[in-house]
Amino acid sequence: MLTIGDYSLRTLDAQYFSLDGGSVFGVVPRVLWEKVIKPDSLNRVRLPMRLLLASGAGRNILVDAAMGTAWSEKMKRIYDLGEWRLDEELQRAGLGRRDITDVIFTHLHFDHVAGAFEERDGLLQNVFPHARFHVQRENLDTALSPNLKEKHSYTAAFVEALASCATLNLLDGACELFPGIELLPLGGGHTAGHQLVRITDGETTLVHGGDFVPSSAHLGLNRGLAFDILPLEVIREKTLFLEELMAGKWILYFAHDPFVEAAFVDREEGRIVVREPVTMR
Repeated sequence: MLTIGDYSLRTLDAQYFSLDGGSVFGVVPRVLWEKVIKPDSLNRVRLPMRLLLASGAGRNILVDAAMGTAWSEKMKRIYDLGEWRLDEELQRAGLGRRDITDVIFTHLHFDHVAGAFEERDGLLQNVFPHARFHVQRENLDTALSPNLKEKHSYTAAFVEALASCATLNLLDGACELFPGIELLPLGGGHTAGHQLVRITDGETTLVHGGDFVPSSAHLGLNRGLAFDILPLEVIREKTLFLEELMAGKWILYFAHDPFVEAAFVDREEGRIVVREPVTMR
């Protein structure tokens, strides 16, 4: 566990899934990325859907919600969907679903939002009955009317379920959501309205990388996701962000890294690499 200001931070290993390796590593040739993570017979790589839990100041805040259980058997097979361990992981933190006060979505792609809902009596129901949901308005608008490239990344049923929640808080730009917890929207390289979550007390800072920097294998400036809608914008923003990250000695949190939960990063022989891993279990 890591403490920053009023907040105790820990990781919830909520679920695993598999994605096509080419979609995860973009233009990087398989001969290179398979050295990082070995694909299965269908060219899929196994990835975590790691949730960040920040507890303190009377709040229990989750960043993102993974995929959950409300999927057809066909889709479960396609994504090789793993066990949903939300309750076990919350219990390990001494909490239950009803204790979650807030869920911050970096963005609403299916592997970040669907776990906030489960199917009961044929309907999608809120998993966190006492939580307020926070997302950028621009991202919700995009998710409700996705472009052709992104229409399979946004699953309408889950987006519409979120849009109908009375506790939905739509944000318009950067803000300090709670003391010490800042939301920083990006320029739309991965998807419109994607936001980073920065937790800081002025001395120690952690930034949740979302799908902007989903793993340590994506620290390279040209190592983006095939899902990115504006790859050059990702490179531009990543260049600025990583410089600020290294200068400030911030911790970078990886939502989809099978091996590294979070880390201090630094430049080594011209490359940006993990300098010191950080764990929060």
